[in-house]
Amino acid sequence: MTVLYGLLALGIGIAAGLAVLVVDEIRHESRRRIPRCMTCGELHHRHAAHR
Repeated sequence: MTVLYGLLALGIGIAAGLAVLVVDEIRHESRRRIPRCMTCGELHHRHAAHR
């Protein structure tokens, strides 16, 4: 029974680690892409000057 609890804890730890990696990758990917401007609708970096 103790071995079963150990394997369950190990599986939960691995699942939590993978979830952290996936969330981190999604956040990093969303920062890399150039967002669409809410003012003019074009694609450019944040805080770009609108002339």
